[in-house]
Amino acid sequence: MSFSIKENEEDARERLRAFWEGSSMGRPALHVTAAKPEPENGPCPFDGLSLKEKDLLPEWHARQADLQLNNTIYLAEAMPAATIGFGSLLVTAAALAGANYHYVSNSAWIEEIPGLWERPLPQFDASHPVAGKLEKCVRKVAETVGDRGFVNPPVMLDAITNLSQFRTPEQLCLDVVERPCEVCEWCDALTSLYIECHDHFYRLVCELGYGDTSAWLCAMAEGKFEAAQCDFSVMLSPGMFDRLIMPDLRRMTDSMDFSLYHLDGVCQLRFLDSLCSLPKLNGIQWNPEPGECEAMKWLEAFREIRKRKLCLHIGCTVEEAVMLTRELGPDGLLLVLPRFESREDAEQAIQDIKKAS
Repeated sequence: MSFSIKENEEDARERLRAFWEGSSMGRPALHVTAAKPEPENGPCPFDGLSLKEKDLLPEWHARQADLQLNNTIYLAEAMPAATIGFGSLLVTAAALAGANYHYVSNSAWIEEIPGLWERPLPQFDASHPVAGKLEKCVRKVAETVGDRGFVNPPVMLDAITNLSQFRTPEQLCLDVVERPCEVCEWCDALTSLYIECHDHFYRLVCELGYGDTSAWLCAMAEGKFEAAQCDFSVMLSPGMFDRLIMPDLRRMTDSMDFSLYHLDGVCQLRFLDSLCSLPKLNGIQWNPEPGECEAMKWLEAFREIRKRKLCLHIGCTVEEAVMLTRELGPDGLLLVLPRFESREDAEQAIQDIKKAS
């Protein structure tokens, strides 16, 4: 499927293919967007609703997708994607497993489930009310997007991070020592739910004429793609990571055509050797802690990641992108730049990075 609002789409696809293969076409792959000169907004008919009331409202998601596509210029390898923003992109698996959630400061938080170990293990059920409402949202968004771009399946969250919300992070730290069998059983069940849910919705978007995916990241893949992650792992030693997390990461990445690991905090670099052992993991999405965002501080870490043949998805400024390109070379890099106010500034940034290659 070609995207009617994407210029130079075939060139962008070729550059993205090169990125996924750990290569390049002379410069890094770049995610570059710019604001259109006269943004379309108009009155919002949903202003009186809470975030949670809008979460499963198909018309709300369709409007959000429409505004994004109408008001964005997609340059370089940025592709026009629409994603269902259900529960801050955090709660899909939790809701399907029977959990509730609430909002604090515009972010969704999954609620504790009392007596969790006494409950039956969760399973994916396509007839679950939340699954049915999400299907309606996907269909409505697809109807609105048409051939302008592509529609992603709903975004998922990993098993043990969900479990840490069901139990609270503090309690789960005790559980991994005191009740490891229950933890492993629930993680296995939640990973199965994750895979089956993603398969279900990927089939749906394919039926609707799509098939490219980007999850919540900026790298479009020509096939099934999700961000592998485990935010709870910042609490674990490498040995516990290998024992508790790696089996689920292996199952999840094996079920996808493409995957990037969301390295949520530089402390997770201690798991790099383990992550490299995942046969189908393509690379790392760099996401340092607040205060550690200066990309050039982490050159040696980036070199180690590339030495292990993993791609890198890095958010950075134009100046950092130029320096990273000079230091690391263009291969296996996707650099995500902040949204530009004008097309001219965005195109100048692309040229500056190209010269550094």
